[in-house]
Amino acid sequence: MILAAMVSPSCFAGETSQAVKIRVADNPGEKELEPLFVGLSYESSTLLPRSGRYYFDADDAALVQTFRTLGVKSLRLGGNSVDDNRVGVPQENDIDSLFRFARAAGVKVIYSFRLQDGNPAESARLAGYIASHYADALDCFSIGNEPDLYKPKISYEQYLAMWKPHYEAILKVVPNAQFDGPCTDGNIRGDFPLYLARDIAPGGHLAMVSDHRYFFGIGRSAETNVPLTQARFLAVTNHNIYASHYARFPEKLAAAGVPYRMDEMNNCGHGGAKDVSDSYAATLWELDCTHWWANHHILGMNYHTGESVFRDTGYGPVNYSTFVHTEDGSGFTMRPPAYALLAFSQGAHGRPLQVAVESAPEIGLSAYAYKDDDGSVYLTLINLTYGDHAHAADVNIHLPHDSATGVWQRINLQQENGNIGAKSGITLGEGNINHQGKWSGKWITFASGNATNVVAVVAPSSAAILRFTPESKVAQNAFQKSN
Repeated sequence: MILAAMVSPSCFAGETSQAVKIRVADNPGEKELEPLFVGLSYESSTLLPRSGRYYFDADDAALVQTFRTLGVKSLRLGGNSVDDNRVGVPQENDIDSLFRFARAAGVKVIYSFRLQDGNPAESARLAGYIASHYADALDCFSIGNEPDLYKPKISYEQYLAMWKPHYEAILKVVPNAQFDGPCTDGNIRGDFPLYLARDIAPGGHLAMVSDHRYFFGIGRSAETNVPLTQARFLAVTNHNIYASHYARFPEKLAAAGVPYRMDEMNNCGHGGAKDVSDSYAATLWELDCTHWWANHHILGMNYHTGESVFRDTGYGPVNYSTFVHTEDGSGFTMRPPAYALLAFSQGAHGRPLQVAVESAPEIGLSAYAYKDDDGSVYLTLINLTYGDHAHAADVNIHLPHDSATGVWQRINLQQENGNIGAKSGITLGEGNINHQGKWSGKWITFASGNATNVVAVVAPSSAAILRFTPESKVAQNAFQKSN
């Protein structure tokens, strides 16, 4: 079964476009996309007030709107600061502000407790408070963050001996508690997730197994050669990297019926790489990466973000942030990655379909398709070619026979100059996301009638999100609008 189709980039100068034929087939029995798939991850220190104000505030209309616009459904609090003794442990007032925000934004929270030198009784007390006041907005609890970071030679047995007292203390106070773990560095401790699943899942309290992934190494190293890092972000071989990680243990967990989530991840670690993680190249990478994993049945992905994260030897600015406060604090400036989450949320509905490229020229194109409950089909086509040897893709699309007639609409994800190094000028559906989190883009009708032999041109370093609405649904929408 081919869930995502990719063909290689062209190097033939003088050509301006290449033809691609894509055939979309139904996939009976395929699971729907998990409802909490799109997530963000923040440092636990974000919960503590600064200058008397909380970051997560239900009255912050701009932040609530931004979460809703981007389609964020999962909010994880953890990061290095959860185990940093220089950072205070959030208390009831801090927890109140977080969960009131979660209710307003419509998200579920993965809440982490301190593991390093942490107090199991304190973890249990706070877990009891959360469970009794905010069970409706809680996804699960987590204990610690990357113990392999501050104990690089830690064995699994040593880790479990640290972790289990918190787990058992919480269960005494919250008997139905669910947990996320081990939250380790996936590059270093790839065996820990399998061991934790083996030891804890049979007890019925392991909501998910997780690890952390930063696919392109440390940000400072990636910054030393920006063009090379940009090329790595948009390489067609990235799917092989994901497949290798998937086979390492997510695939084994899936076979055992144990859910898996990347509860902290991004492109480059330690705050990301300047001029790449904060550029349009990161937008295209994140959109492609998110779709690839969505087609492999994991619970979801939490992109690490915020105003400050641990980098190098201390906390500092974040290059891979999804959005940051404006200078006057009145709203948020959308960074390029924000447009990846928006584009994914607009184009991923229902269950994945099979996508096959029947005639594949040498051009870097990723293709993904989904079918919603109402019969609508969504396709995302990402042209990863850029620079002097880039080519437009003339994509001929064939849908399943049960989608014979209807209306085609599209929105384009693009940077105004096609510049993968740009940090602004990015739009989706010819609209941007303003400081209050509102998106001004619109779907445009470009064809109607038969679902086959429709051609969509996808410019270099851009993506097209297409929506095919069956004729019956079009008529229903028209009736509802007229009444």
